[in-house]
Amino acid sequence: MIKFVKRLWQDKRGNALMIAAAAMPLVIGAAGFATDTIQWALWKRQLQRTADSAAMAGVMAEAQSGTPLGSASCTNFSTATYSSAVAYDVKKNKKLWPTLTCSYQNRPTSGSYTTDNWAVKVNLSVRQQLPFSGFLMSATPTISASATATLVDTGEYCLVALNNTTSPSLTIGGSSTVSLGCGAISNSISSTEAVKPNGSAYSFVADPIAAVGGMPSAIIGSTNLQPWHIPEPDPYAGKYDTSVPSGTSCTNFNTHRTMTQGGQDKIYSLSAGCYTDFSPSGNDTYNLAPGTYYLNNTDFNPGGTVKINGSGVTIILTGTSPGKIDLSGNQTIKLSAPTSGTYADMLFIQSSSATTNNLNKINGTSGSYFDGAMYFPKGQLQLNGSSGNMTQCAMVVAWTVDITGNANLQNSLTRPDGTPCTADTTVTAKVARLVE
Repeated sequence: MIKFVKRLWQDKRGNALMIAAAAMPLVIGAAGFATDTIQWALWKRQLQRTADSAAMAGVMAEAQSGTPLGSASCTNFSTATYSSAVAYDVKKNKKLWPTLTCSYQNRPTSGSYTTDNWAVKVNLSVRQQLPFSGFLMSATPTISASATATLVDTGEYCLVALNNTTSPSLTIGGSSTVSLGCGAISNSISSTEAVKPNGSAYSFVADPIAAVGGMPSAIIGSTNLQPWHIPEPDPYAGKYDTSVPSGTSCTNFNTHRTMTQGGQDKIYSLSAGCYTDFSPSGNDTYNLAPGTYYLNNTDFNPGGTVKINGSGVTIILTGTSPGKIDLSGNQTIKLSAPTSGTYADMLFIQSSSATTNNLNKINGTSGSYFDGAMYFPKGQLQLNGSSGNMTQCAMVVAWTVDITGNANLQNSLTRPDGTPCTADTTVTAKVARLVE
C-alpha cells in the first residue's frame, strides 16, 4: 500500500487537471464578483440618471409655475401625475426596479444649495440582490443616488414679453433700430415665430435673444439666439399693489395742479394722488412732484406740445377698467422713477386687470426720456417713431412688445441729454442645470 502511494505521488500525469480543479472555485468566484461589479455599476448609473432626470423635471416645473416645489416623498408612484413633476418623472424611469424609495427637497438640507429657493434635490434608493454574491450575503444591499438641480443665471434682460400663447410675443419691423445693451426674451410657445421680425430694414441688437418657442435662424444685428429657452417668470408678479389706497379721494386733473407761472406758456406743478383724468395739453409745462400717481380708469394721454417733467415718479394705471399710455409724439416728457421705497425703479405700472388687447403706444420726441421700468403684465406695448430716445434708460416688461416704424429702443445707461440713468434696471434669466 505504501509503495502504491509513493508511485502515485511520483506520477506526473493529470497534474494540470488537479490544479485546474483546485483553482476552479477561485476562477468562478472572480468571474462572479466581476459580473456583480459590472451589474452594480450599471444599476448605480441607471439610478443616477433617474435622479438627474427627476431633479431637472422638478426645476423645470418650478420654472413653468414660478413657484418652488417644497419637499415631499415621491414613493407612491401609482397616483403620480404630471402635476407632481418629480414623482411623475421617476415613475416613467423606474421600470427596472419593483420597489424604489424616493424623496425630494426644495432647498436641500445638505450640500451647497441649502439657501437656494429653486434648488431641488432628489434622493433615490433601491434594494437589489446581486446575481452571484447575493447568495453569500445575509442582507440585500441598498443602492443610492442623489441629484440636485437649480435655476442658474444665463444673461441680463431689459425686455421681457410675457405672452405665453402660440402667437408672437415680440415683433420687430419697419426701419426700427434696437441696441439694447442687454437681452430680450419672449415667452411665446410658437414653434417658429416666438420672436417675429418683419422685412429686412430693421436692426435688432440684443445679447442674447431668447424664446420659449422657436424663432428664425437669423435676426439682423444679433448672433446669440437661444430658442427653446425656459420661460422667464414675470419679474414683478405680485410685488406691487395697484389699487388706490384706502381713504384716498380720486379727483379730476384740475384739482391737482397749481400754477407757478402765468402768461402764454404757463407752468404748473402737479401733486401726487389719484386722478380721474390726466389731460394736460397746449404748450404748457407741468412739473410733477415726487410720489405715486394713480390714474383711475383713465389714460396717460397728454396732448398738444405739452412738456411734462418729473423725478421720483411712479404712474399706476388702475381701476376696474385700467387705462393705457397714449403718446402721439408731439409732447416732450422727461420722467424718472424713484430709486428707493415701495416703487423703486418703477415708472409705469398697469394693473393686471387690464385686458390683453389694451394697446399702449409710445411715439415720443427726441428730447424726451423715460428712466425706469415700464410694466404692462396684460397690456400690449408699441414703440414707434423716435420713441427710442425716450427709452434709453427703460426696462420693458409687457404682455407683447411691437417695435415698428423708425423706433430706436436702447438701454444705454445715459439719457439723451447726457445725464446718467438713475432707475434703469434689468432682470436675470435662468436655465435649469444639474449642480450636484
